Amino acid sequence: MKSESWAIVASILAGVALVGFFAAPSLLKGPPRDPDSLCLKTGAIGHTLVLVDKSDPWSEVQSGRLKRLVKQIGETLPADRMLSIYVFKDVFEPGFPPLLSLCNPGRTASELIGNPRRDYLRWVEKFGRPLDEALSVLTQPAKGNLSPIVEAVGDVASRPETRVREGDKALVLVSDMLQNSGQFTFFGSAPGARDGERLKRLVGKVWQDSDARSWQLQVHQVQGVYEPQRLEQASTLWQQALRGSGIPFVWERL
Repeated sequence: MKSESWAIVASILAGVALVGFFAAPSLLKGPPRDPDSLCLKTGAIGHTLVLVDKSDPWSEVQSGRLKRLVKQIGETLPADRMLSIYVFKDVFEPGFPPLLSLCNPGRTASELIGNPRRDYLRWVEKFGRPLDEALSVLTQPAKGNLSPIVEAVGDVASRPETRVREGDKALVLVSDMLQNSGQFTFFGSAPGARDGERLKRLVGKVWQDSDARSWQLQVHQVQGVYEPQRLEQASTLWQQALRGSGIPFVWERL
């Protein structure tokens, strides 16, 4: 009986080993991913969207700070989270494409072999070089007559491609925050210019219509070429508008 029992045990162990042998390659492949975005086929888990206002020029110091900010975001991005970088100029064009939109596949226990390792190397390659190229574009803002900040935020926040199946969404807005469009402006003496209540109504409407309320807002205000008093006024009115609309935010100077 003992010999028969040992034979049964040996047979079971052999079967387990055989299953493990055939299962190993599948495990090493990791979960299926989109070949272009490197996101899981089931969708990204969380999204960090960087939106940069290029309607006014910046100093080299501010450009350097932007580079460090974006690189830090990329280097600390959790696995399976999407990072997108969008830039808008003075002429607002709905549906403007991202400079970069990728998911971090993350490192794995089997990172020395198999497809997960290749996915991570592709992330490094696809994130590193395109990011450097994107940063070279981002840090050379062009001077323009308009600065459609509210419109750009509403556009990117409402897109199907910026939504995620689970996880939080963070919107990192880099701008001097001097809104200047037909809907609201911080410039001139026309009725409605620098009207805090009008800005609050506009922001509230855009956030409600575009589902922007579901994003965690981080504002990095750039000084650009404007005097500190004008920037401080914009900061005050924007923060009042955001609080009045019930929109949580973090406000910093870049």
